[in-house]
Amino acid sequence: MRRVVGALAALVLLAAAVLGWLVAREPADGSAEDLSAADSGAAFVASAEVGDEVVAAAEEAAARVYTYSWRTLSDDRAAARQLLVAPVVDRYDRTMAGLAPGARRDHRVVTATVAGSGVVHAATTYARVLVFVNQRTTADDLDEPRTDLDRVLVTLTRVDGLWRVSELDAL
Repeated sequence: MRRVVGALAALVLLAAAVLGWLVAREPADGSAEDLSAADSGAAFVASAEVGDEVVAAAEEAAARVYTYSWRTLSDDRAAARQLLVAPVVDRYDRTMAGLAPGARRDHRVVTATVAGSGVVHAATTYARVLVFVNQRTTADDLDEPRTDLDRVLVTLTRVDGLWRVSELDAL
């Protein structure tokens, strides 16, 4: 039990350190609005409405991108691709192409659920959200279902009025 508590405490500290580092980092698009927020050393949220929008978009994207079934690979891929922009969509396509043969062979089903999330930065056209994703995997090659706990930094860009994923970084 002490090992589990120690491991969880270490994960929380690591997540806090990563979050602090991300807040202090210069944004990828280098916009003036984002630079001033990053220079302040604190999380920036343009408004409560923007914060709510980016959290919802990031959570939906993380769940869709990290969920797939051997039976519905094409549909799962199409649903996830709608939430992505280049070059993320290209990397996603390559990843799915690599996963597909094993998924079909082993009858793999991966279900991703969002355990929590938090806004790192949210401007009117650019945002970063840290999403905690639990992936439950069942497959013929597994004796019992496996659960993986992942942290994903989702970078979003507003495209034609909709938030789309412009970067996914597993932490």
